[in-house]
Order: sequence, then structure tokens, then C-alpha cells
Amino acid sequence: MLIAVFLGIYIANVNKELNTSSECDITFSSCEMRLFNEQFRVKFEHPPEIEEELFLQFDLGEHLTIEEAWIEGVNMYMGKTPVMFEDKLNNNRAVTFLGSCNLSKMHWHLHVNVKTDLTGEVKSVVVPFTTITG
Repeated sequence: MLIAVFLGIYIANVNKELNTSSECDITFSSCEMRLFNEQFRVKFEHPPEIEEELFLQFDLGEHLTIEEAWIEGVNMYMGKTPVMFEDKLNNNRAVTFLGSCNLSKMHWHLHVNVKTDLTGEVKSVVVPFTTITG
């Protein structure tokens, strides 16, 4: 019976997405962590505002690349907003744009798929932030 319980816990968590939302919030500061034993850091160049260009700065370990990044609303789903990199080969600086919504305090998730060039493995990171209007 005990083996069945542990097996169930293992199966439920073996392919679970890496979610760092409890560790980081980039509204007013940077988020830094280790992925594949290398540095991953992201921050906004300025506090995020809706209906304004938002620039993100990524600092990545030598063998890390960003496969894809997007933003989704948490308390009001508004679709996937793409994060576009200025230079695909050097994905350190990116730009995005948040649409307007009817909530004065909006919670968002920045989703980033990070790949290590050493093994080809990809990890998904979720980083929260908040915008306040009015």
C-alpha cells in the first residue's frame, strides 16, 4: 500500500512544470535562480505598465537559451501576449506590450521556456508580476 502511495506521488510530479512563482516577483525587482546549474535572471527595465512598451532584461548562463516566452493574465485571462527578442541569437533583451483590462490590479505570469545547449533539455519557468492602474 505504501509503495502505491509513493508511486502515485511520483507519477503526479515527475513531469510537472517548474513553477517558481512562489520564489520570484519581478514587479519591482529581478528574479534570479539556477537552471541546469547555471544562472537565470530576468527583470523589467522599468516597472510594468499596461498599454506601454515593456522591456525585459535576461541574464543567462553560458549554455542557456530562451526557446519561447509569453505573458498571460492570471486574474483575467487575456490570451497569450508574445515576448519578442531584439536579437534571436543574443536573447538578453526583449519587448512586450500588455493590453488594457477593466481591473485596477492585474496579476500576470511571464512564461519562459529555457533550453540548455548541453543536453537539449527544456525547463519552463513561471514568473509573476503585477500592474496597478488608477
